[in-house]
Amino acid sequence: MIESKNDTSKNLEKALQALKQAQQRVANEKKKQNEKKRKAENHHKYVMGGIIVKYFPDCYSYDEGELNRILSVALQTKECQQIISKIKTESRETTPPQPTLPNAENESEGGTE
Repeated sequence: MIESKNDTSKNLEKALQALKQAQQRVANEKKKQNEKKRKAENHHKYVMGGIIVKYFPDCYSYDEGELNRILSVALQTKECQQIISKIKTESRETTPPQPTLPNAENESEGGTE
């Protein structure tokens, strides 16, 4: 009887240790994913900033609020909107259509759309 209690407590300790290790692996994986996402976002910000500097070299003489006003007005112009539409159309034409896969979330919940 005493031996079975010792075996049970040893098994419980092993299971708890395995749980802690699994939780640590999950935490590490989440950390890696967040780091990967942050690096991609920072790269994108860097590239976008470089584009602004390339086409608007005087941008450093304005503060963030002033740049926001300038860019918001510039992006609303008819010419800019036409270029944006043209680029979107070209992008759709050159990008092959993605095969539609059933939505796994809807299927698991039994919902249909």
